[in-house]
Amino acid sequence: MTRHSRFLLITVSAIAIAVTSACGSDDSPTTIAPTSGFLTVGLTDAPVDDATEVIIVVTGIELPRGPNDTINIDFDTPRSVNLLEFRDGKSFNLLDGNPLLPGEYQWLRLKIRAQENLQDGSRIRLRDGRQFPLFIPSGAESGLKLNRPFTVAQGSTTRLMIDFDLRKSLVVPPGQGGNWILRPTLRLVDQLQTGSLTGAVDVSGLATLVETTPSACKAGVYIFKGENTLPDDMDGDPTDGVDPIIYAPLTPTTTGGIANFRMSYLEAGRYTAAFTCDFGVDIDPTRSEFNPLAVPPTGTPPVMRFTRRLFDISAGTQTSLTFP
Repeated sequence: MTRHSRFLLITVSAIAIAVTSACGSDDSPTTIAPTSGFLTVGLTDAPVDDATEVIIVVTGIELPRGPNDTINIDFDTPRSVNLLEFRDGKSFNLLDGNPLLPGEYQWLRLKIRAQENLQDGSRIRLRDGRQFPLFIPSGAESGLKLNRPFTVAQGSTTRLMIDFDLRKSLVVPPGQGGNWILRPTLRLVDQLQTGSLTGAVDVSGLATLVETTPSACKAGVYIFKGENTLPDDMDGDPTDGVDPIIYAPLTPTTTGGIANFRMSYLEAGRYTAAFTCDFGVDIDPTRSEFNPLAVPPTGTPPVMRFTRRLFDISAGTQTSLTFP
């Protein structure tokens, strides 16, 4: 896949009115009591440059409230969603209007059909026409699991957002034949507590700050939580620095010109935006190509050079950032 950050965004809206009882349910029409709550799940996505289809087949949703109290919503017909058709704010309602109990939930799991050599399960189609099954190791048991507790309060609405980084999640390992591995990298946030960031970067100015030329600048932006974060590449290795929450290339319309970007669904708080002209170094999201803690040999620059800017995100608002 490309170096770009890719996201699957799943909106979960739960309107809880009063306590009901549900150990399992399906998506067939039911008579809804006036004391029931409701659950809505939608899908949206950002593009993947190397693929024309990334299809996820969802068979249901699991919502545990306790060790012996789990709500299972199983679909009569599996839902096949081409994520590339739902992006830039467009969404697909995976679930809409099902009853839901209020209370504390331990995690959320999407039940996914993603087994080896399964041609009608989750799959990817490349631009050259080749198609490969998407295989989740232990997918039949684990699906796509979000290990973050959340609360559905009586009489209120809980809206969750799942951030799915396809760049890090899609793997083509040797020895798997025609199967691509899907190792989901997911982030769960409360949509009501998030805002967005828009930015405009002067790539020529960035090149000057990191001591390179505009023509040699492969620009990129990395977003880290907090204000004292040492920028690192995306590598999945916590021992050499914190990985970015979101990252993306910066592509100006002309060499050294202005590159615009947008980052959505950032939780309220303070962040560090780190800009680099060495985005091309960060090719493999599962391997460390840059160690910010390492001391480079005398007279040589670090593998990646960053310049930083602090910014704040407030819930329900858009923050704008111009750089430099």
